[in-house]
Parts: sequence; structure tokens; C-alpha cells
Amino acid sequence: MSMNRSHPSMPQGPMTVGSIADASLLDYPFSADECEIVEFRLDGLLKNLQQVRDLLIKLKSSQLQTLITARCTSEGGLAALTTEQRCQLIGGLSPLATFVDIELANLEEMESAADQARTNGALIVASFHDFKKTPDTDFLRSKIRQAIDLGADMVKIAVHHNSVEDMYRCASLLQEGQPIATSLMGMGSLAPVSRVLYSQLGSLLNYGYLGVKETAPGQWPASLLSQAIRASKRF
Repeated sequence: MSMNRSHPSMPQGPMTVGSIADASLLDYPFSADECEIVEFRLDGLLKNLQQVRDLLIKLKSSQLQTLITARCTSEGGLAALTTEQRCQLIGGLSPLATFVDIELANLEEMESAADQARTNGALIVASFHDFKKTPDTDFLRSKIRQAIDLGADMVKIAVHHNSVEDMYRCASLLQEGQPIATSLMGMGSLAPVSRVLYSQLGSLLNYGYLGVKETAPGQWPASLLSQAIRASKRF
């Protein structure tokens, strides 16, 4: 695998991702005014995979892009799935998705699913989540290097901010500029302000929720996040 910055679906600026992990949202009136990308948390939609497939087919001919993931429980997954089950879920739907998110920690183990997704034209997002803290900057840099070494197209880092200093360090990391398309977001009470700030600093995928329930601590509603990003100038 190798990075593909010239891929036609690679974001050229900050985009809002509307995340759904609840079957009640599969009838949601998706709109490009609310988000440019719809994320399907397959780990929360296991009983509704045919409906997810039908919706992915429908969205493929719309203005919206799509992202699929089957999150592992250690990084916030909603169901205890084996690696094989997760590979099957992703493999079955990746021909219909713009992006496929696989945890950085599992990318080697799930290389077959990643390769299949890439063959189907999807971009691979290597993700890292820490729901308790913001690791030190050198550790975060090592995660970015690991994503590059494993050939991901993009890296996503979501960490819990316990202080303004945590947010400052992540902002500085984005300002360094990275050799891979990067998405960075805070969780917790500083999540809302961090997500707008990081979009101004070049974070490409910026996550909010659709409906009434957040899918990560401190998420904005996608519609408000989208408005804030559009109203904010890039640094």
C-alpha cells in the first residue's frame, strides 16, 4: 500500500463527517449542507447491514461521500467482533464507500481488508483513539509515522483533552505540517473548540453527529460544526 494524495476523492480542505451508529438514523434526510461525508459505524449497525448497503448505493450517486468502519472495542467499538468478522464487514461494503477507517493498531492484521478496499477505489484512513488523555507529542508523531510506514492514505487521531495545554500541543503538531493527509480532533469538554481550531489548521476530516446522540465525547452536531468550519478562515 502507498499514500495516494492525488486520489480524486482526497479532501483538499476541511470537511465535516456526520457519524451514525444507530439504525434509527438510516432514514435520516442526509444533506450536503450538514456534512460532506457520512460515516457508517458498522459495529453499531450489525442488524441493518442490508439497509446500510442500500443507503451506500443511494449515496454513491449523490453529492455526499461515505466512510465505513467496524470499530474494535478497545477503541470505542459497540460490538465484540473478531478480526475476521470486521474484515468481512469492511470487505463486503468497501466497493460502495469513499473511505475505509481501520485502527492503526490493527491495520497490519487487517491488511487483506485494506487491500481489498483500495482495489475497490476507497481511501484508507488509519485511526488512533485515546479516550482518557492526550499522549505526548513524540508519541503522536510516532503514530503518524506508523500510518505512513503502513501505507495509509490518511491518518486520524482522536484524543481526550484534559487541559488547554493538550490542545496547544495538538495545534502545534498540525502547524508543523505532515507528509500524510491528517485529521486530528479532541474529545471531552474542549472537543468543540478544538475541532473548529484544528479544521482551521488543516485537519481534513472533522466529525460531528447526526440526530440527537453523539458518537464520541464532546462532538458537535454535524450541522453546527459544518457552519462553524465554513465561517472560519484557514490559518
